Amino acid sequence: MAPSSRPAPLPSTDPGPEAPPGGAAGGGGPADSSGARRGKRRRRAVIAAVVVVTVLAAAVAALLVLGPPAVRRHIIAEARARGVALDPGAIDLGLDAVRLRGARFSLVGVRGLSGTVARATIELRGLSPARIAADGVELTLAGIDALEGLPAWAAQHGRRAAALPLTTSRIRIGFRDRDGGPEVFALADGALQGRAAGATPGAAAPPPGAMRPEAGVLKQARVLWAGKEIARTDVAWSMGGDAIALGFGGEDALTAPLRAELRPRPSPSAAIALAPTPLSAVGALLGVDVGASKMVVSGTLDLRLAEGADRTALSEAPLEGPIALTVKGFTLPHPKELDGLLFGDTTTVKADARISADRQRVALGGVEVAAGALKLGGTGTIQRDGADATIGMDLSGSIPCSLLAGSAAMSHLTGAVGLLARDLVSRTLAGTVAVRARVDARASRLTAARVTPSAILRCKLRL
Repeated sequence: MAPSSRPAPLPSTDPGPEAPPGGAAGGGGPADSSGARRGKRRRRAVIAAVVVVTVLAAAVAALLVLGPPAVRRHIIAEARARGVALDPGAIDLGLDAVRLRGARFSLVGVRGLSGTVARATIELRGLSPARIAADGVELTLAGIDALEGLPAWAAQHGRRAAALPLTTSRIRIGFRDRDGGPEVFALADGALQGRAAGATPGAAAPPPGAMRPEAGVLKQARVLWAGKEIARTDVAWSMGGDAIALGFGGEDALTAPLRAELRPRPSPSAAIALAPTPLSAVGALLGVDVGASKMVVSGTLDLRLAEGADRTALSEAPLEGPIALTVKGFTLPHPKELDGLLFGDTTTVKADARISADRQRVALGGVEVAAGALKLGGTGTIQRDGADATIGMDLSGSIPCSLLAGSAAMSHLTGAVGLLARDLVSRTLAGTVAVRARVDARASRLTAARVTPSAILRCKLRL
């Protein structure tokens, strides 16, 4: 057959569709599908990250621009739910904490109590407070109205308020007789520590579900009286639903040497107790100069509203109640002729006290001073003088002439002769000796007290 007249086609220079790496031309294989999915996931992750960052930035911007009023309302509501009326002051927002500057507060339902906080950091757990650290806390109590309302507040709000951990530094607590009056008493610069409340010896345990007292201690607080520092000591406190207790000189309000307890209901009353304590320790606690005395003192003071006082105005109501004081290691100054009457080394003092409405004067009635066989009675006053006080008492009593003469005989004669002389004068003398004593002292210098005695003899021979 003859060769064709049509020329043969030239080789093509078009490479055609490029085959994917590692696979045949035309695609659609397993490797191509896996790579496409990975690319899509990477694109989605980038988009999601951009969205999250955008939303977060918008949220932060909204919080910074629109958040402070909402945060302020939330803080006020959280405080109110815990029984605290709070003005937060300036607010600084953070992602995990809120900081307050210049806050002011009071307790709901408690008259005469208010306070300020220089700085506070509220750590957050979500939108709820988890912990509070406060610095520069100043608390003011005006009148005993404030103390009266605290137990009721503790019964209603104490459990929830105490559940929020709180640490404080530079705390100061001041007490005034009335709102706007000068500060009478203050505790300053103590480190506040919470602790478990002690139980009153012999008292039954609280029933299940009942409120347990909240307690704490101000470690090494400065004690100021009328602006003058008189001591530095531990001051413990315990607050339950029916009483407030304070303890000076110890870490437990129920076992401290000097204790005070306020019970507002059914009628307001207060009890102050001093356990047997060396006078030197009491002097150091109260800022009183007692020298190197080895005396041991103890006593009680129970106060209640004076009869006829207005129950609705406790801060201006007079108070009254009995005082009892025992001093071991002390007897009244006397000549040796009275040694037989002033036997022993213990002197007791009892009186009915009435504290004036302005808290400046204490009138002492029904005073009874007993030392051995000597018993004197009378009246007295304690007058506040700034951080100090003046004390004055007029005492009188009578001693049988037979006892006085017998004591004098025994002071000069000893043994059988002294006993015989005492028996003789006791049989031959009748009548009494009227004894009077004027006592003047200052609270800051009790050891310098001036006792001015006098006596009128009314003795006669028995016929």
